[in-house]
Amino acid sequence: MTHDELIQMKKGYIDVHCHVIPHIDDGARTTSQALRMIGIAYKNGIRTMVATPHYEVSRYDNNIEKIIKYYNKVKMLAKEKYPDFNIFLGNEVFYSYGVIDGLNEKRIFTLGETDYVLVEFSPNDSLEHIEKSLYELINGGYRPILAHVERYENVIKNHRNTERLVEMGVYIQTNVSTLAGKSGHRIRGKVLKLIKRDLIHFIGTDAHSDGRRAPEAEKGLEYVLKKTDEETAYRLFRDNALKMLNNEYLEED
Repeated sequence: MTHDELIQMKKGYIDVHCHVIPHIDDGARTTSQALRMIGIAYKNGIRTMVATPHYEVSRYDNNIEKIIKYYNKVKMLAKEKYPDFNIFLGNEVFYSYGVIDGLNEKRIFTLGETDYVLVEFSPNDSLEHIEKSLYELINGGYRPILAHVERYENVIKNHRNTERLVEMGVYIQTNVSTLAGKSGHRIRGKVLKLIKRDLIHFIGTDAHSDGRRAPEAEKGLEYVLKKTDEETAYRLFRDNALKMLNNEYLEED
């Protein structure tokens, strides 16, 4: 990360999870839609995105050259329109056998060329499977971020389950739409309790389009400010992500 990028990132929010690269997965369909998504993000105060196209064996794999091609195109066009906007590259990895080999061989992208990996599972996967898989990533030298924790009932049904993962070295991400109430009051309440216990580290949009799943952050940010404080909001929407992109441990000051 350059010094200029670092200065710019401190001026706005950082979205660590979005599907803004076109023609790759179920996210942006066209370059025009990707730029509209970036425009929405910009209006919502986001100044940095980590593009995280899906990686899943036999579904979203063997497309590394295509990802790089469209990532560079979107990054260039976004910079022309929004000079203070930055985009980094990563993957949202559906964990399965061979993922660690893929990371080691650079066939799967970490977040912004750091040791951090955004990883997801099936919603009904057992806590034991999720825990074992995340431990394998840690043992392989990576720092896993569990994507959209609210989707895993076996993780969030008891805060102690999430606590176990965090104590093991896992970081936790939630979607800003959940904090805006789009997953219902019960799930939002559970996520808020995790925030208050310092068990949520990142907030991402998980945006897939410029419509129903657009990169909107304002309502979620307002909710966090209302229920916690400004320090917590900045930590979740910017400061932790800044440390992550610098490949620092979050515990470091």
